[in-house]
Amino acid sequence: MGPRGASLWRGSLDTLGGMDPGRLGAQIRALSGTAIGGDPSARHELSELLGRHNPIDLARTLPDLEQEEITLCFDLVETETQGVVLTEAAPKEQALLMLHVGDHGSEVIATMDPDDAADVLESVEPSDAEALLRDLDTEDAREIRELREYGPDTAGGLMTPEVLTIPSGARPVDIFEVVRGSPDAETINALFVCDADVLRGVVSIRDVIVAQPDEPVSQWMTSEVIRVAPEVDQEEVIRMMETYHLGVLPVVDRTGRLLGVVTADDALTALEDEADEDVLAMAGAGQSLPTERGVLERVRARMPYLLFTLFGCVGAGWIIRSLAEGFGAGGMIEKTAQLLPLVAGLAGNVGMQSAAVMLRGFATGEIPRSRVRRVIAEEILVAFANGVICGLISGLMALVIMTDPEPERFWAVAVSVALAASAAGTIGAVLPSACQRVNIDPALAAGPVITTLNDILGFTIYICIVFGVFELAT
Repeated sequence: MGPRGASLWRGSLDTLGGMDPGRLGAQIRALSGTAIGGDPSARHELSELLGRHNPIDLARTLPDLEQEEITLCFDLVETETQGVVLTEAAPKEQALLMLHVGDHGSEVIATMDPDDAADVLESVEPSDAEALLRDLDTEDAREIRELREYGPDTAGGLMTPEVLTIPSGARPVDIFEVVRGSPDAETINALFVCDADVLRGVVSIRDVIVAQPDEPVSQWMTSEVIRVAPEVDQEEVIRMMETYHLGVLPVVDRTGRLLGVVTADDALTALEDEADEDVLAMAGAGQSLPTERGVLERVRARMPYLLFTLFGCVGAGWIIRSLAEGFGAGGMIEKTAQLLPLVAGLAGNVGMQSAAVMLRGFATGEIPRSRVRRVIAEEILVAFANGVICGLISGLMALVIMTDPEPERFWAVAVSVALAASAAGTIGAVLPSACQRVNIDPALAAGPVITTLNDILGFTIYICIVFGVFELAT
């Protein structure tokens, strides 16, 4: 969530149509040269420029600036604004700014919500993070330390411990006093009823308004509360909040003690992170945003996928040669080689379509474990039907484009495309499911892996079918 008391509604007229980071970056660069040189008027003008914009806009602009410009802008804004910028900045800029602020970092951390502070401290060395925590208020430091014990991709890593709680005997007037006395609360839309920190129920602010003045909350609260353990993966947290339309999701330990809540904006951020990881993994480009890493890091992240494709294609070539030599069908393969890209292309697309359906289903919860087999069977059937249709069209095209069309070529192409598409659909549906079952990210099975496997299988099927058809014809 946003830093405490931060004026996140602040913005200039530029933000009415959506702020363009490039435009703000150009304005900063126009002033930063002389400001870095010590010109007081330029520093004042730059400070006023930054004050007119929302801190989030500045955070989005940082990747477009040089290091000196980033640190200058950071120094020219107030401590509270620095907390917003650090919270919203990319990891690369977070690390730079945390190194820049030094001992002043504890003052900036103190302006943040505990969950945001825990995330920001991931950008510094553990010893430096602990040194910053020692300078904080004891209670704040304790909350941040507890959050850092949970994995960043779990409910515990997403939650904030700052949650309004009320005792089961509280009346509406008592509840309003609690709300008034907690101006920095993460949310007041849902108020959790606790006795000795154990979650008993939940009420909305609307429930409080319409309740009878003398009735204790225990008489009108919702006692069956949807909750989650801190170790649960963030994908499951997102799925629960989406399924049950929750604005906040309480996190409890095994004894039922309320640890914190996951809010809708934190869930949305986690959803964006999951989507980024899946898209990049499918493309074989790693699992973190490439623009936040250096060139060498991007090369290292992508090379394993490229090497898999490289050796896979070499293997496909070896299979083609070995089958041709084994069948004594070199001349036949030469006559039909122009259709190999067609088989590989169609099989690859069919496989990726099936994989995309499975990945989306797993990500959204649309495909629970009980439905996996049925969905796989349906995808195989769809792939076969599409394969038959594309196979018939491909066979007709083969008769048209070849200089010496023969009926055998029609059947060779039609049957091989239909079987290759069916096999590709099977791989595209089964492989992500198998990865899901053994707790491997299914997105890793898509992209280069499925494409390469489909190429090898498609070429093998095509050559075997072509040989078989021509053998029967002769």
